[in-house]
Amino acid sequence: MPQLVNDPAVAEYRAPVAKPDKRPAGAAARAAAQPAEARRSPVPASEALGRFALAPAEGQPSDTFRDWRAGLAPVFDVAATPAEIAAFAGGLAAWSSGRFVLTTCRATRLHLIRSPETVGRSPVDHVAIRLIAAGSLRGSAGASDVAAEAGDILFLDLLQSLTLQLGAQDATEDITLWVPRARFVAALSDEHLLHGQALRAGTPAGAVIGAALAALVRQADAMTRAEMDALAAGISELTARVLAPVLAAAGPAGGAEPLASFLTIRRYIDRNLAAPTLDPDAVARAFGLSRASLYRLFEPIGGVACYIRRQRLNRAYQEITAPSLREQRIGPIAHRWGFRNLSAFNRLFAQTFGLTPGDARAAAGRCREGLLTLADEPAGKGILAQWLEQTARA
Repeated sequence: MPQLVNDPAVAEYRAPVAKPDKRPAGAAARAAAQPAEARRSPVPASEALGRFALAPAEGQPSDTFRDWRAGLAPVFDVAATPAEIAAFAGGLAAWSSGRFVLTTCRATRLHLIRSPETVGRSPVDHVAIRLIAAGSLRGSAGASDVAAEAGDILFLDLLQSLTLQLGAQDATEDITLWVPRARFVAALSDEHLLHGQALRAGTPAGAVIGAALAALVRQADAMTRAEMDALAAGISELTARVLAPVLAAAGPAGGAEPLASFLTIRRYIDRNLAAPTLDPDAVARAFGLSRASLYRLFEPIGGVACYIRRQRLNRAYQEITAPSLREQRIGPIAHRWGFRNLSAFNRLFAQTFGLTPGDARAAAGRCREGLLTLADEPAGKGILAQWLEQTARA
């Protein structure tokens, strides 16, 4: 039966000396014995975090595997042998403030994959700060091998490919803070070197940041959105400052320049998606590239025209499901993102996301009301993908 990660012990630290307590005898002890959430008023519903927890499956391990995989789709593809599926045990919990997403995850042996094709299907532009709370993982991040043990912190760039093996020996448990790139990389001069970097558990930086992530999970159910935003932003800034000299010392790696150019072109496209003149020819001219050279850069994700179309569909999806735009008709939203024929847009939207624009809007409303279950979610788009997309436009 899957177990969620509730309070992983990832580091020990010495508490500061307490000041004398002047409350009546016994009051301090009674207060200290209460959990944090019991020592404060309940969080008003309007200020509460979005929360999701994968309920233990009553059926076979394969049912747990199916639901666990659905929660991460399409951010990750999941690969497992029949024997691994038959023995699978795992859990997934998530919290969202609308600007940051926090998850805890547990899984026995399988592979998480983010291939160029996966990136094309789910082009979320985030950095994952991933604390390995228990177990270990092995794999590759781009062209580099990665290995992380309990207490290590691994950094993942979701615009790049990766393959991670979880639960090679014991189940792997992790805590991950998902940060939109724009909120993380301002202090980094070599962000293309971030993917696959690790802070080890035995270092002061690794221990401090790991303890902060563990504390964030322990307090998540008692936090308001504003509190999570402030704490997550502080952890992100601290982490970026620690990483900056590490990345600067790493220096340019072989093959880094083409990757940096690819990321630069993708960001240019993302900034100009609303421009009616944006097409492969315009992008090629902007960067002084031939059409053939541009296509080769984007070939792993279907070509530049496919990328532009998919990103425009993603923006349309985000606006259609946004609470602030729920009264706006779908036609003007589609037109704003370059889709002039509404019938053609509806067909393409359904082919891409597995449901109509109207159904997507209705499902997003149920999610905000806390009524959405995995069985209700759009085909191919789990809770993690939905919340990451929300943070990108916050």
